[in-house]
Amino acid sequence: MIIHSKGPEALAGLIRRLGIRAGPVWVKVNWTAPAPGMFTSPAVLEEVLDALPRPVVLLEGHSVGRLLVRIADLPEDEEGFRAAVREGDRAFLKRTGLEEIVNRPDVGYLNVTESYWSGDVVSPADVQARVQTRFGDLHYENLTGVVPDALYRGARRGTLVNLARMKVPDQDSGDWSLALKNMFGLIPDPYRIRYHREGLAEAIIDINRVYRALFQVVDIVEGLESVVVYSEEGAYRAPWGHYDLMDAPRLLAFGENPVDLEKEIAAHFGRDLTGRRLLQLGAEIF
Repeated sequence: MIIHSKGPEALAGLIRRLGIRAGPVWVKVNWTAPAPGMFTSPAVLEEVLDALPRPVVLLEGHSVGRLLVRIADLPEDEEGFRAAVREGDRAFLKRTGLEEIVNRPDVGYLNVTESYWSGDVVSPADVQARVQTRFGDLHYENLTGVVPDALYRGARRGTLVNLARMKVPDQDSGDWSLALKNMFGLIPDPYRIRYHREGLAEAIIDINRVYRALFQVVDIVEGLESVVVYSEEGAYRAPWGHYDLMDAPRLLAFGENPVDLEKEIAAHFGRDLTGRRLLQLGAEIF
């Protein structure tokens, strides 16, 4: 369903409508890149956080896509690479204003990459058993070993809010998506380009299978400030293409099935995603 949220009170009402009445709440943000519109803004994130019950924890992983340096210039040794990625994320949070949100005393922050690097993850065998029971075998079996233990122990009693940005795919933009793709950021590898090369749709579906088998996931796709619309003639540029920013009358989309939700959003903007491999795979699973 797509609605126009009139203000914080309406958003709080939506949160209650979605059944989020008690914490802990884990919020998977969208921090794809530092370009305009490519990340959950501080104002939007603050409004969402203020509408949620406590305790609340932000959830994201490191990504080379947020760095200002070229990937080719990153240190080749593991220790140097990790240090550069960490420093890049600190710089990203500071220059976007998100640092103030992350440092709020009433908000926690869990980085899935740091959990993976430290070995603080759930046993792959335990994850595999639950995923297989509900959704069958994964294409990428290694993704059973990436779930932070702290999240597993906490989120099973609460809700994982998948807070995606509203980014409208161009008709020729491959497997770009909305709620489903946002969960791709929970793969801890900061250099996720290998999944783009080997099978992006399969990786997106697999990480969704893992988290949706383990937790109660609520999908919210926000266009509260703007909507990203991919276009070859777009005024803005990301590494993967040009886009425009459309002023949005506080658009919010939500639904029980992420595949149906993405189709509805696309249709709202005159797009037809039914032929996309990502959504075809998703329809088979979800």
